[in-house]
Parts: sequence; C-alpha cells; structure tokens
Amino acid sequence: MRMIVPEVKPLCSFQDALREAQDMDVRLIPYENVEGMAGTRKIFSSVRPGDSVAVLIGPEGRFEETEVEEAQEAGFLPVTLGKRILRTETAGMTVLSILMYLLETD
Repeated sequence: MRMIVPEVKPLCSFQDALREAQDMDVRLIPYENVEGMAGTRKIFSSVRPGDSVAVLIGPEGRFEETEVEEAQEAGFLPVTLGKRILRTETAGMTVLSILMYLLETD
C-alpha cells in the first residue's frame, strides 16, 4: 500500500464527485449521524487490497441529509469516524489512516 500514492482530486461539485466515483470498487461517505461503530467496522473490513476507494469529504458545515441520501443512492456507504466531528482537512487523512492500518501486511 505504501507504494501507491492516493490520488486526491481537486475540489468539484457534489454531482461531479458522485459521477467521478461511479467506477470505484468502494465508495465511502463519512457522516456524523451514522449509529455505532459495528457497521463502519464491517464496511472498512470489507475493503480488499487492490480495491479502488472513493471517499467524499464534506464541507466544513457538514453534508446535508439529502446529500447523504443522494450519495447512498449512488452506491456510497455512510461510515462514522468516531464521536468527534472532524475538520475537513483531517477527515480524509483519518479515512486513509484507517484503510492503511487494515490493508497493510507484514
């Protein structure tokens, strides 16, 4: 995994982000209203080495509920990043860190 540098896309509209992620194997949307960690653990654990992963990181004011619903309709899975609401600039790094931890092997 360390040999692969994650691609960070430039800022784009919500609709463009949904379209660009259509071909990804796994699509995640961190959302503070996800209940409990069990579902999130299961989703993160289902990611396999070699999978392409898209992560929608919301604006500072958070995603609107309608945006999360629209993302789910486009195949995105809502996940929680814990009890604290993270800043936009740290949420992406948190998701990447979780994936690296789960996917790296000796």
